[in-house]
Amino acid sequence: MEDFYFAYGYDPKQNTAHRLYRFINGNFERYDPIGGIWNPDPEQSRIFIGEDWDYEEITEEKVSSLQIIF
Repeated sequence: MEDFYFAYGYDPKQNTAHRLYRFINGNFERYDPIGGIWNPDPEQSRIFIGEDWDYEEITEEKVSSLQIIF
């Protein structure tokens, strides 16, 4: 499976999202905006089995400028 990034509550006009994830080297991770680090989140694999469709896939380049709001 190819690596990818995705966001929940993504607003391209405001360049914001509520949550940010990535699938890298077969592992899901969630971005911690306070710590500025990626934390493992294996439960996010539900997107692969169709239980969750409420996200937007985004590019790695977009991730660097995205603001995470709570």
